[in-house]
Order: sequence, then C-alpha cells, then structure tokens
Amino acid sequence: MRKTILFAVVLIIPMLVFHLGYLFNHGTDLEPTGFIQYDNVSYVAYGKQYLDAGKFHLQYSNPFNESNEYKPIYFQTQFLFFALLIKSGIPPGWIMIPFSLICSFICFMLVIRIYDLLVTDKKNRTLNIWIFAWGGGFLSLAGIIANIVLQNNIRFTNNLFLIDPENGWWGLNLGRSLFFSCEAYYHALFLGCIYALLRKKWIASAILLFLLSASHPFTGLELAVIICAWCAFEFIYDRKNIPAWFITASILILSFHLYYYLYYLEQFPDHRSVREQYTLEWKLRYYRLIPAYIIAGSLAVAAIFQARVKKFISIRSNRIFLSWFAVAFLLINHELFMEARQPIHFSRGYVWTSLFLLGLPALQKWNCFLKHRLGKPAVFVFVFVFLLDNFSWIMVNSISRSQEPNASYITREQSSIFKKVDEQCTNHTLIISSDNYIAYLATVYTKAYPWHSHIYTTPFAQKKLDAQNLFLKNGIIDSAWNNRDIIFILRKQDSTGQSVIDQLNARKIITTPHYEVSRLRLDSILIR
Repeated sequence: MRKTILFAVVLIIPMLVFHLGYLFNHGTDLEPTGFIQYDNVSYVAYGKQYLDAGKFHLQYSNPFNESNEYKPIYFQTQFLFFALLIKSGIPPGWIMIPFSLICSFICFMLVIRIYDLLVTDKKNRTLNIWIFAWGGGFLSLAGIIANIVLQNNIRFTNNLFLIDPENGWWGLNLGRSLFFSCEAYYHALFLGCIYALLRKKWIASAILLFLLSASHPFTGLELAVIICAWCAFEFIYDRKNIPAWFITASILILSFHLYYYLYYLEQFPDHRSVREQYTLEWKLRYYRLIPAYIIAGSLAVAAIFQARVKKFISIRSNRIFLSWFAVAFLLINHELFMEARQPIHFSRGYVWTSLFLLGLPALQKWNCFLKHRLGKPAVFVFVFVFLLDNFSWIMVNSISRSQEPNASYITREQSSIFKKVDEQCTNHTLIISSDNYIAYLATVYTKAYPWHSHIYTTPFAQKKLDAQNLFLKNGIIDSAWNNRDIIFILRKQDSTGQSVIDQLNARKIITTPHYEVSRLRLDSILIR
C-alpha cells in the first residue's frame, strides 16, 4: 500500500510542475486567480450560488442569471462540496487547484490498481504505468508537420498544438484530461466504478455510478450507457455473471439521468436557453482523431488479433473495455445519428483509456520485443514518443509567461475593484460591465449577479448582450433593470457608456487608472 501511494505521488509530479509554472510564471502586475482555465470560474460560481441565493436549498440556480429570483433546479455533488469549502473561509479561487490535485492522486492510485489487477507479469510494470498515466498519441508530431505544411511563421511553441483541440485543453488522453479540474473528480469516480466492476464489487460500482450521474451530464451519461451496454453484452454471453439487482439499478440510474436532463430541466426557460447555446457541433474530426488514438488503437488491434477474437472476448475484463470503447466512440461521433450536443465533450480521455486497457497485452509484448531485439534505446524512443504529447504540452504551458489579465490572472487594480464592489453590493445587486472577464469573475469575487458574462452559460446571452450594448451606446435602458441596484464597471476607454451613466447621475464608487465604477438605482426608467 505504501509503495502504491508513493508511486501515485511520483505520477502527480508533472501536474505539480504545470501548476507551479502557473502560480509563479506571470507578469509582475498579475495575480493568479487559481482558475487555470476559463471554465474553472463557472465551477466555483455554481458552488458559491448556494451561499449567494439567500436561503439554503439542495439545488442551486444558474449564477449567470441576472438575479437570485430563479428557481433552484440544478444539482451536482462537487458544487455542494465547494459551497462548504467557501463557507469555511477558503477563498473561492483557491479551491480548484487542491481539489484537482487530490482527485488526480486518487486517479493515479486507481490507475496503478487497475494495471496490477490486469497484468500479473511484473516486467516493465513501472514503465507501463507511466505510459498508462501520461501516454498520448501523435498530436504533437502532427502539429509539427501541420506547421511545416502550412508554413506558419509564428512562434513554434505557440502552434505546436495546432491539431490538438483547443490547444490541448480538451484532454484526449487520460493524463491531460485531469488538468481540467472537475474532470479529475469525474475520472476518479469513473475509474473507481470500472475498478469495482473488475473486482465484482457491485454495491461500490452502483454507488459510484450514481455519484457520477449526479455530478456531470456528459460523463454521467457516458458511464451509465457503458455499464448498461456491458450488462446487455454480459447477459447474452453469461447470464449468471451479473446480479439482477445491479442491472436494474444501472437501468434506473440511466433512466433518471435522461429524465433529469432531457425532461425536467427542459421545463425551465433559462435552462432551455443555455442548452440551446451549448448545442454545438464541436466534433473530433478525423485529422485529430487519428493522431490522438493511433498508438493506443494500434495496440488494442494488435492485442485482439494476437489472442484471436473469440479468445479475447472470452476474457471478462475485455468485454468491459470493449463495451466502454464502443459506447465512448459512438458518443464522440453522435452527430452522425442525432443532433450534435458537443460530441467532443465525451472524449476527455475516455476513448483513449479504453483502447489502452484493451492493448495492454500487446504493449507488454511490444516492450519486450524492443528491449530484446533492438535494445534499450528503442524502448526509450518508443516511450519518448508515447509521452511526447503530454510532456511537451506541460512544458510549453509551464514556461509560457502570461502578461495579460484574463480568467486565470487579474491585475492588482482589478483585485481592488472586486474588493470594493463586494463591500458595496448584496445578492440583489446587478453588475453590468463592458469588460466580460470582470463580469464573469464577479460571480466568484462578489455577491452580485452579472447581466452578461459567460457566452454560453448566461441565459439568453445574445439578447442580454444586445441590450447592454444598446444602453452603453444609446442610453436605452432595458426594462429588466427597473428597480434594480446596479453597479457599472466600465473601462475608461468606453467613453460613450461612461457619458450615458454620468447623465443618469450615477454615484462613483471607485476610480482606478483603467476603470470607472459607478452605482445607480433605477426606480423609474424608459421602458423600451
């Protein structure tokens, strides 16, 4: 047990390198927010919504609504936990990094245990587990080739991840996906459920499936469908292998998941708006899919043919992994048979991990072949290529020096604005800002509600943005602002908007080198 813990600690070192780079490698005027990626702010905002709502409810409402008058309709387990952490006095921005690291440690513990359960031969154990945790594909090499073909003249490291979706932030392999904070939590539940299945721990597996279903719409659906598909496969193959109650429980969890997300939430206009905004054709196209999965996929195909198909399928764990791969692969391509709802969101390393686990026997034989036929240098080259995607991504992101404020870094000036605004506002205050990052971060740094912030999770986002622009350009006030306490946070360069606010005799709260912060209560307005 002690060796497993120590090994998991060592496996987490690449994540520590990345986060240290984030915390200390930035411009002198910037302060890390603790949110290493744009969407991380949303996760803490959901948790903080429990505290800003005014009264406790097991569910929360969307914090990107313009008020706390909306019915609480959402529930995810981790956000209730975040609320408790914030309530205990932990600053909102310093929840995600420790949470991510702890969940990643649990994931690596499960990686080690799953590997040891599947592979009895201890040859190359350490090497193979490193590959399991941090292996990738040919995405970096494909990026190099693409840059050469396209003759890009920009800085090489800036375009190394041209083929990797969103510069690598989609996490198409296991290790990379853990950086996305809550993804580490989802993966811990997912891998824990699979590990329990492998050991026939039915109660533990059912509990973890339920927790994941209650934690995330995409991954919860993915795991529930995987388990139900495997149950059907297993029922046909060996009817006595799974308890009837577990099959029933899995079907019920999947049914409730579909009911909650496809029926219950659809009753509420604010959710329907967000769902429509998030119904996007974000696909994993072939020029990304092939380099991402070619190494793990080749090993899986080799393992199947080495053992022969019938014998391969006769192994129970392989039936689990085959069901896992089939469902995950169909989900990342579901635009082929239904309306696309971010197909790429189902990737997050799940396809890669299923292929890797299927290919473990071939990996073991391949490493032995390289070592005995071609020597240790050949093994080194193979491992280097397998790890290149992740380690090059970590290196580039660690040494890149952030110079501009965004969701991950704010200036001291912006920090002082948030402190002042939080002192002045209540959970009935509306924030309107021409700086979208300011409005977005206000959800975690203040008690107020933004009018428009996140482009997808703000209900009726385009309509609200149009109303905001109409006011700042022409002084036309939206009827939804009537009888509201409003704080305007405008950049000084937005002279037209500032002139409109001055004409309304708004009271100045704070003036900084780049911002004017004003307060106004609109008791009687021009209804447009």
